[in-house]
Amino acid sequence: MIRRIISALCVAGTASAVALVATSVPAQAVPASFAVNFAADNGASTRTASGFLHGVEATSPAQYLVDAVNVRALRGADHHPNLPSLFDPATQSRVSAAGAQLMVGLYYYVDDPTDPRRPYRPGDNGDWQTWRNIVTEVYNESVSRGYPVHSWITWNEPDIQWNTAQRPFSRYLQAHDVAYETVKALSPSQRIQAPELTGFNFSRLTEFLTYCKANNCIPDVLSWHELTANPSDVEGHTAQMRQWLINNGITPMPFAITEYQGTCYGCPNAWNAGQNVSWIARMERSAANGLAYGLTSAWEWHGSNSNFVATLGNLTVQSADLPRAVWWNYNTVKDMTGRRVGVTRGTGLDGLADSDPARGRATILIGNQDTSSKEITLTLNNLGSAGYLQRQGQVHVIADRIVNTGSATFPATVVDADYTVSGNTVTLSLPSLPAHGVYRVRVTSATAAAPKTSFEAESLPTSASGGVTHRTFVEAQASGGQATALDATAPGQYVRYTVTTSRAAVYNINAILKREAARGVFQLYVNGVAHGQPRDEYGAFAYYRADLGNISLAAGNNVLEFRSVARNPSSSSYRLTFDRFDLTPVT
Repeated sequence: MIRRIISALCVAGTASAVALVATSVPAQAVPASFAVNFAADNGASTRTASGFLHGVEATSPAQYLVDAVNVRALRGADHHPNLPSLFDPATQSRVSAAGAQLMVGLYYYVDDPTDPRRPYRPGDNGDWQTWRNIVTEVYNESVSRGYPVHSWITWNEPDIQWNTAQRPFSRYLQAHDVAYETVKALSPSQRIQAPELTGFNFSRLTEFLTYCKANNCIPDVLSWHELTANPSDVEGHTAQMRQWLINNGITPMPFAITEYQGTCYGCPNAWNAGQNVSWIARMERSAANGLAYGLTSAWEWHGSNSNFVATLGNLTVQSADLPRAVWWNYNTVKDMTGRRVGVTRGTGLDGLADSDPARGRATILIGNQDTSSKEITLTLNNLGSAGYLQRQGQVHVIADRIVNTGSATFPATVVDADYTVSGNTVTLSLPSLPAHGVYRVRVTSATAAAPKTSFEAESLPTSASGGVTHRTFVEAQASGGQATALDATAPGQYVRYTVTTSRAAVYNINAILKREAARGVFQLYVNGVAHGQPRDEYGAFAYYRADLGNISLAAGNNVLEFRSVARNPSSSSYRLTFDRFDLTPVT
């Protein structure tokens, strides 16, 4: 992404406001429909789009924002003064813990003003040895440090960086060939990823591949970018490339779209939540064509400071460690661990749906692609093919509405009810969805009449962060007249409750929590693993029920850790309150 790194320095600061947005929606919504067909099995959910360019560094973003999404791939630099370094031990430790596949560029010295080899480019004055030396140095450093690299990128956006008489595209092809040969000589099992074109260009891609076939330097991963204002035809592009490879006697390799969504620094289209759903859905549909990785681009800088601050590709607010609207899409996709089912998308909508009997849930993501609000009729068809979602002829539906914004936001739950299945179908109306807004919908079996085990928080074995007060207090509105509070004063402080279950199963966990002005945000960790979404307890005084999701618990003791992770900008405290936990087995 060298081209945009340089140009970004001329752009005015784009730091986002952190005030949480209101959830009001405009009137005169346009009718639209979205249907899910549970009888249509479209293959395993791949979460293909959950990759990031320069998304994580040693301290940014906050750990809970990384834990609560699925970081499948991360692309970046070995070393760079203004970028997160994947060869920095602290960064390396974080991304490795996240399970990310690392894609490392071999070319970053070109944009590093501290590198004495600048302004050398591979092949200048017939000098190829300097390029071989650079490639060898980067590879050897990764080996000496024990850093696993999924693939090595020979250059970034060569179609715009090798386009002069002195440095034509043909010389980039040679540079790729030299880098390919150098890495493969060092270790034949290493993957080479190329050409990383600035956009989908069929002519350039086939020119590159034709050269590589003749010179034995066909990449192990074929990559390009899709940087447009509106979601592009990812399905068509991947299908076209797969067919060309087959027609030309080349075994199709995995594809990677290593920068997608947006057109410039500070442009809201880079974090448009509704359109992002279409990007995610298109990539999921393109998995059948060979798309293995999609990495959202990085379009932000820290105000006028050229030191990059990692935000998971614009998903988080830089200055506040809080999620933007678009972050919630990836938080939802993390829960898509089952099989994709069929969807029928009405005008102006796109989305995807997942059915997961092992977790006892279905997850649906719907994005409004238009500038008009939508009145959506949601239909769940062929529920007989997902019998695990029913209990006594009913399903439970929770719908969270996410308003598109570049500032910090938390979804508003607008549907939380049981619905009777009739004719193998459930149909419901969702409240108006504003322009470029998102609905995340969770479907489980109806639990209102199901047998459950209740645990009063004040009666459970507990432990809390050292030096932080955890207390029981009396209040008439609380279940049993008492509740508990963690008087947290900073992110990272926690309280742990131990609950005992009679058998291993997936349990629906409901909690009674308390809203108040002086309350913080928590993330639930179960037996050390993040589950579900961060919860904001800030608001007008009320005890309320929160569905924490369907979670696998072992027989015996299980630790529910509620970790303070942030606070609403309007809140005066990180304090957290817990009243009761209800566990209902769903498998």
